[in-house]
Amino acid sequence: MDSSNVTSFAAESSSNVSSGWNASTRPLAQKVPMVHWVILSISPLGFVENGFLLWFLCFRMKRNPFTVYITHLSIADISLLFCIFILSVDYVLDHELSSGYYYTIVTLSVTFLFGYNTGLYLLTAISVERCLSVLYPIWYRCQRPKHQSGLVCALLWALSCLVTAMEYAMCIDSEGQAHRQSKCRAVLIFIAFLSFLVFTPLMVVSSTIVVIKIRQNTWTAHSSKLYLVILVTVIVFLIFAMPMRLLYLLYYEYWSRFGNLHQFSLLFSTINSSANPFIYFFVGSSKKKRFKESLNVVLTRAFKDEIQPAQKNDAGNTTTVETVV
Repeated sequence: MDSSNVTSFAAESSSNVSSGWNASTRPLAQKVPMVHWVILSISPLGFVENGFLLWFLCFRMKRNPFTVYITHLSIADISLLFCIFILSVDYVLDHELSSGYYYTIVTLSVTFLFGYNTGLYLLTAISVERCLSVLYPIWYRCQRPKHQSGLVCALLWALSCLVTAMEYAMCIDSEGQAHRQSKCRAVLIFIAFLSFLVFTPLMVVSSTIVVIKIRQNTWTAHSSKLYLVILVTVIVFLIFAMPMRLLYLLYYEYWSRFGNLHQFSLLFSTINSSANPFIYFFVGSSKKKRFKESLNVVLTRAFKDEIQPAQKNDAGNTTTVETVV
């Protein structure tokens, strides 16, 4: 399997490397697709948004189980947007940045996939935990481990690293041998199984259960906006991010047929990662005071968890912490 099939950028980079990275005289306005200019416009904005969000979550807001997940999700989005931006700049400049440095492009492409995989796993974890907090409120209040969110995030980062490393070793850093192709197909089947038969169904089912329980129970009448934040984030991810993973899995075997869609898959991923801070802002803002409240107030309202796990006081007694917004 040709190593250039990892991404369009790596594909074009590999062809340039093999030809000695000769300078091109193509007019940018004529040959650079418009979608790359859109990516270059959106990705810096999303990078700044997620950077500010990360700063706010780390230094300005008291942590709860879900802000830990959101913090890690923001880190994954930042890494993805950074890689897309650099790769798009390199493409627009006709690979002048990466001239002679093919593995730099490959590294950025792999980091992009790493950020994407981590985002999928983290968003699934957020949905599942919110579902558990609704189905088993007593466990969530009294028995949930204090550092569960951090431990789950660490495990998901490790899983994403393993999956991305397998994809790189078997499908990207290959020289077309028959045994490598068979191993690559096995890896792709494993990735497709994780993405479409494990994590995505868990995400959808968990979010659906939360919506149903909220509509059926009266005790959630004063629930925070965190439910809506998670629901909208999941919907946006399913619309914009999941098609990218499907296309990337198809690229390895059917590059000639689906390769021309790579630009739109990158654009959709950029939109998804850049949209999350907007979702938090609009859901957290008050309809009557929208654009008049400070970001501190808006984001605090968006991430406020109305029922937090129980905390143990110095005497060893258990105290349930409930915050109604």
